[in-house]
Amino acid sequence: MTRDELNEALGWTVSRETFERLEKYHDLLIEWSKTHNLIGPKEVPYLWDRHILDCLQIWPHVKQAKTVLDIGSGAGLPGIVLACCAAEIRGMHVILVESNGKRCAFLRHVSRRLGLPVEICHERVEDVSRETVDVVTARAVADLSDLMKYSQKWLLKGTRAVFPKGRTWSDELTDAHQYWNFKMQIFPSKSASDGVILSLSEVTANHA
Repeated sequence: MTRDELNEALGWTVSRETFERLEKYHDLLIEWSKTHNLIGPKEVPYLWDRHILDCLQIWPHVKQAKTVLDIGSGAGLPGIVLACCAAEIRGMHVILVESNGKRCAFLRHVSRRLGLPVEICHERVEDVSRETVDVVTARAVADLSDLMKYSQKWLLKGTRAVFPKGRTWSDELTDAHQYWNFKMQIFPSKSASDGVILSLSEVTANHA
């Protein structure tokens, strides 16, 4: 995918410098996946439009934050992609939470090679000691109710959540409302016709 094609799909402009970082990340991800099983071989041809584009569309919803925490970063989707954008914003950084050691090794390698503003937490999200972040995000980790449970230590303090969701998003919202109260904004996905970006704020536990 060219930078022009990416910009057209997103509806906003990815800088040349950010695109170059994304290209290097793309190549490193393919290289490491040959030995570290970060993504499946069948996913390689779709890495730009199915994964990188899907993560980039989160950026407009988090770019005003100083700290973004990515739950279950895996191979860096969306955390590394967001960090490629954040590298141009002074004082912003992305916290990557990942419990798998081999994936953390990859995240460290990428962040060093690309000079990204990231902090890597090699632990389960339940064990993260950091008390405050501005935004929590996650992709393809769990359903909405579980994501909110994992991140409740921040959400209940006023942190906003930005979660990309697929075709089951409406059912997940219905389920989450059984346990949580929150304000929400729903944005159509630019990478999947049946997907959305959920932005949740003012989260409180539902004790009813």
